Amino acid sequence: MIRVTRLDRAEFVLNCDLIESIEARPDTTIRLVTGQSRVVRESVDEVLERIRDWRASVFERAGLPSLLANAPVLVPELPDDDDDDDEFTVSVEMEIPA
Repeated sequence: MIRVTRLDRAEFVLNCDLIESIEARPDTTIRLVTGQSRVVRESVDEVLERIRDWRASVFERAGLPSLLANAPVLVPELPDDDDDDDEFTVSVEMEIPA
């Protein structure tokens, strides 16, 4: 959840997991996956920074701050050429520090 400000200076809290896109038109417009839009006073960069800070705080409270520095690496495994199946899998290589 991030705190942002409407154009009339009223603050509200937004669930950043519902954000689909953020645009500067020139006012910052946040489009949600619900189809709703919110126009805020903060710049796109400010909104992105608040989202990063909130997500970092979630990891920190969970006791996993080092995961931020050691993000998992996604390694796609492409199918064999002689296989008729077009599916591929992705494995995650991740080390969780003690």
